[in-house]
Amino acid sequence: MEIQHSTRHGCLVVAFSGRIDLASAPTVKRALLKDLSGQPEALICDLAGVRYLDPTAAAVFATVANHPASRWPTTSFLLCGARPQVAEALRRSRAAHLLRLCATVDEAVEAARARPPSLRDELRLAPVPAAARAARIFVREVCRSWRLDAPDATVLDRAVLVANELVTNAVVHAHSDLWLRLELRGDRLFISVRDRGSGRLRPVTPDLEAEGGRGLWLVEQLARAWGVRPAPEGGKTVWCALTL
Repeated sequence: MEIQHSTRHGCLVVAFSGRIDLASAPTVKRALLKDLSGQPEALICDLAGVRYLDPTAAAVFATVANHPASRWPTTSFLLCGARPQVAEALRRSRAAHLLRLCATVDEAVEAARARPPSLRDELRLAPVPAAARAARIFVREVCRSWRLDAPDATVLDRAVLVANELVTNAVVHAHSDLWLRLELRGDRLFISVRDRGSGRLRPVTPDLEAEGGRGLWLVEQLARAWGVRPAPEGGKTVWCALTL
């Protein structure tokens, strides 16, 4: 296997040729992570010269795509030029949704400037009153880094309000650690809070004179859809989807 480096419009292009299997995958991983540490505008992996990709070894690209340093907009990580058999191995990878596959290097350079179709971030919180404030700050910072505050801040404001209500509800009722997750998929922003509580949830019409009790009712009003699902390890996840 050979590795060559070049640049294209400020993007670092790493071209691999030969076979990528379990024996060569560690070399591929080291090379990509080293290049990623330099924080180029984008890291583009050119696979046009790869004749064979072991489906198990394909996970190395998902590892790089999921690395904190490859989070858009700091650095975009893209793949391009894969032959049909190599592209199929990538699609069968455990984290195929993290991999952005373009036809050519030029297409990858153009795509590097655009927001990825899928983004994700998560924050762990303790069941304390300050959790809601931490959630609001986290959501605002993430949404701004994902450029969801342009051309206006409508989505950002709704996301902050919904996350505040979901986290507050979990703190009050679940009494356990909780995990706030943001996921961007196409034109939908998914906000979810997972806790270890077992109580059932349902929205109720709020008493306008009461200080609280509006949490799930507000979520239902602001979100395109919402729901509750049991977590595999116990507890539950409350989620909602906002339209950009």
